[in-house]
Amino acid sequence: MKSKLYMQNRELSWLNFNERVLDEARDENVPIGERLRFLSIFVSNLDEFMMIRVGSLFDHVLLGESHVDSKTGMSVQEQIEAIYMKLKSLYEKKDMVYKEITSKLKESSIYNLKIKDLKKDEIDIVKEYFKEYIKPILSPAIVNRQFPFPHLKNNRPYVILKLLKGEKQTHGIISIPPNCPKIIFLNKDKTRFILSEEVILKYAHKLFKKFEVAEKSFIRVTRNADVNLDEELVDEDDDYISQLKFLLKKRGRLAAVRLEYSSNLDMETIKLLKKNLKLSEQFFINNKIPICFDFAEELLRNLPSKVLNDIMHVQIKPQHSHLIDLDKSMIEQIKQKDLLLSFPYQSITPFLSLLKEAAGNPKVASIKISIYRMAQKTRIVDYLCRAAENGKNVFVIMELRARFDEKNNINWSEKLIEAGCTVVYGLEKYKVHSKVCSISIVEDSGNISYISQIGTGNYNETTAKLYTDLSLLTANQDIGEDIEELFKNIPTENLSGEYHSILVSPKGIKGKIIELIEDEIKKQEKNKNGRIILKINSLTDTGVIKALVKASQAGVKIDLIIRGISCLVPSIEGHTENIKITSIVGRFLEHSRIYAFGTGDDLKMYISSADCMTRNLEKRVEVATPIYDEDIRNKLYESLEIMLKDNVKARFMNFSGAYEKKTNGEILDSQMYFVKEAYDNVVQSVKY
Repeated sequence: MKSKLYMQNRELSWLNFNERVLDEARDENVPIGERLRFLSIFVSNLDEFMMIRVGSLFDHVLLGESHVDSKTGMSVQEQIEAIYMKLKSLYEKKDMVYKEITSKLKESSIYNLKIKDLKKDEIDIVKEYFKEYIKPILSPAIVNRQFPFPHLKNNRPYVILKLLKGEKQTHGIISIPPNCPKIIFLNKDKTRFILSEEVILKYAHKLFKKFEVAEKSFIRVTRNADVNLDEELVDEDDDYISQLKFLLKKRGRLAAVRLEYSSNLDMETIKLLKKNLKLSEQFFINNKIPICFDFAEELLRNLPSKVLNDIMHVQIKPQHSHLIDLDKSMIEQIKQKDLLLSFPYQSITPFLSLLKEAAGNPKVASIKISIYRMAQKTRIVDYLCRAAENGKNVFVIMELRARFDEKNNINWSEKLIEAGCTVVYGLEKYKVHSKVCSISIVEDSGNISYISQIGTGNYNETTAKLYTDLSLLTANQDIGEDIEELFKNIPTENLSGEYHSILVSPKGIKGKIIELIEDEIKKQEKNKNGRIILKINSLTDTGVIKALVKASQAGVKIDLIIRGISCLVPSIEGHTENIKITSIVGRFLEHSRIYAFGTGDDLKMYISSADCMTRNLEKRVEVATPIYDEDIRNKLYESLEIMLKDNVKARFMNFSGAYEKKTNGEILDSQMYFVKEAYDNVVQSVKY
């Protein structure tokens, strides 16, 4: 298959994005504690990438499928080889960044110690700690006929040892449970510490007293976690939740895609691992820094506040919108004017207040909501349960297949059902990824009115403080009737419903985006003022990409603000020379989706839960809502322009698909601009 000049491979684009995260961990302008956190995020991102994306590629190999990347013409094997080639350079860079961070922490009197660095009394502490708290929970085993090679669980640490007894040699495996301490603190302030994996490796020989230890290494296996729940959940006679719980257990036993090791392995050990993991040595990666990186959050959680304040960003609290009075009815305020919440700069409290008010308002007949991910602790479920107990019709679409949140969603759905809510689990072959809520009100006249909420992000009080997202609160009846229709269509598996205002995938969003792109081409041909700005997290859909290329060739000015994957490459002469791609990786995770077409009076704008990925546009239920309120529309357009001027946390993509720093213009960090704006607006509202 012939590759297109303006396309790049999705997986390699994602690795370039994650390298952007790693660059934040290297940035000397970022506080050292935050740099450690960025490194932890990089590792976590990479783990998920290996489990899902690389796992999917391994599936194609195992099944003997000759799958070819539609963008670049690369075979599966070529993609895997390119990924591991890139991984090699990323691991080298990661090791270097970790050494830099460890050194800088030392300058702040935070000491990440090795065994050789310990004082005599600290060695005594470590020996005693290992004896009392670590050794009792470890599970050692010899690998022989009586004890076959154990199943190594996904992303769990183990120690592998080469053991000698006279002329006989064998191997040992030490299993380390999830509740094993990650850090051993060595002083009262917890500023001197050693990682438990260092200690386990040091004293591993104590678990094999009859053997001489010739070699030992920490290892960690990453397995394919790309369980296709739609294909697996086939027995209609079985309980859906029971099937899902079974499949979640299965996820940990799928094929290995990566083995990380901390110390050199000899050929006998490599041969043993290759045989039992059924994994080629080319997928073995020497990890010179800690194998498990979840120690980072534990360290930051335990440091004294006076130390933490010196190495972290100054805390930023979401502000209350200056346009909302929390002492007044949210329903009445929304009826007067559309309201927009911008997270994390503004608080999620007004939406929570709306739900709480609706739960107790005698005029409210129903609350309907679609949920994809929620926090571990959430008031949203409490208010929905209270509404049901108050006799409201509470209807919840709970998507149980939100990857890695399945267990959490199962627990919440069971609680909602117990309270009397009606809970459905979405559609058989389409995830419900939309974030919409509808509140129906019986007015004094007897007519039904609607208050609607449409968001770009999840109903999650935790991530609302960390992710940039938008939440529209509106009393527009056309939008309200459309969302009510959506809540009727999903339970009846009607994916072809007709909507007057909102756009709904899998049928409505992609076609409308392409239609609006075509409109800008016509404007450009007529009066040279075609303009498109899309803010999304990923761009992979070939149909949308081709439409954007066509618009660029027509001369339409296009700015794409894409945090992560972009299979489209800008600045290719004759194809994408009128397209600029900006990626912002900063203190907050960019997550909002905004589609803007045209300018001034001709501006059409939507906010959406959908990225421009084929899975979102054709395989999921997503919602995009038009922004009718002129003030909100202008404000959002202004925010897009500010993001495009960012030259602190923003990078632009060049014609090779790599990211470069923006160097011109007045210094502007868009996220910090919006933080200051939120604080200033509150101050001004108090003043007047």
